[in-house]
Amino acid sequence: MRDERSGIRDGKRDLRASRDLKRLWGAVFFLFLGFGMYSACAANFATEIIRIRPMGIGYLEAVREVPGFLCVFVAALTMRIVEPILGSLALSFLAGGVGAYATVHGVPSLLVWSFVWSVGLHTWMPISSSLTLNLAGERDKGKRMGQTAGFGSVGSVLGLLSVACIAHRLSYPTWFVLAAVLIAVGAVMLLTLRRDIGHMDKPRMVWKPKFRRYYLLSLLEGGRKQVFFTFAPFTLTKIYHAPLRLMAALFVINGIVNIIGFPFVGRLIDRIRERRILLVSYSCLILVFALYGTVHRAPEVFGVSVRCVLPALCALYCLDNLLYLSTTCLTTYVQRIAEPEDLMPTLSMGVTMNHVAAVLVPLIGGFLWSRYSYPVMFFAGGVVVIMSLVVAAGMRVGKPAESSA
Repeated sequence: MRDERSGIRDGKRDLRASRDLKRLWGAVFFLFLGFGMYSACAANFATEIIRIRPMGIGYLEAVREVPGFLCVFVAALTMRIVEPILGSLALSFLAGGVGAYATVHGVPSLLVWSFVWSVGLHTWMPISSSLTLNLAGERDKGKRMGQTAGFGSVGSVLGLLSVACIAHRLSYPTWFVLAAVLIAVGAVMLLTLRRDIGHMDKPRMVWKPKFRRYYLLSLLEGGRKQVFFTFAPFTLTKIYHAPLRLMAALFVINGIVNIIGFPFVGRLIDRIRERRILLVSYSCLILVFALYGTVHRAPEVFGVSVRCVLPALCALYCLDNLLYLSTTCLTTYVQRIAEPEDLMPTLSMGVTMNHVAAVLVPLIGGFLWSRYSYPVMFFAGGVVVIMSLVVAAGMRVGKPAESSA
């Protein structure tokens, strides 16, 4: 009888977790539907309307990344707020900052509102991972992480397709307001989750030697990510004059890859663990960075048409996105080695470590671009990836569990 009652309780708990997962996926979908619209417009808005310069790009990205650097301190102050409520507050900040882009007419206001939405986004990042991992079963953590990312990618693709199809038939301010409304819908949906998700007795801050490899990989990933995410789109728009439709199309392609790739990588993590995936990913990324910094010389060296350079850069941009899917490994890796009460603060510390580099790289990159040229940044990014490869080679996690249905 006791076993029967225990089974009934477990069944009800699984049902609640399944229901909350679906609601979380709905919130993530609307978040990235709106943020996809914003992302498709952001680079062209900055270059066409604000006419931002390379050094200005560095300032803008540094300001955007400061909230990520402060993430662990924000998490420490808000650790007693239940995660669904804190997530809703985070998305409200994100919606407010994106919507306020409709009033931006210069770099100073661009910096202010970028900081506001970035506070929301970077507060949300560890919450999303924590909610997903706490709602997932023991043997399908990677699978659920991949599914959460997949729902975000579906929303992102639809948002990007909207911009690609409609483009300048709507003004930039209209796109930003519409994006903000959709993100706000996600904030409201998070309020429907039950309040006891996550560990209620979390420490405010965690710094433990056993997480040092996670911290270091997060730090290096922050530098690598910023080189490509910040300067690759601006290389395409500023140097090669890629139009809004092309940029939106690239984001759509990346989004479709994410829809398929994130769940696949999640299942792969459950099967073969993180180390092998990261080693393959980092090895390929070294080649991508090297090519992005040298492909502009192909017409001179190989005699190919200059028109081939832009398509080649676009292909490399999409390949980098494909390899970025492996970053899910960092989250599942720390979940395997962390105590339940340490998970959320450790993820927050990882976000902060990621953004120690992410704050500095845009400033350094903007200087290098202004002083030399864009290829120098990608060569430096390749060095960072080599360091990540060395660190990942030393990862040790238990044997893969048998896959569950």
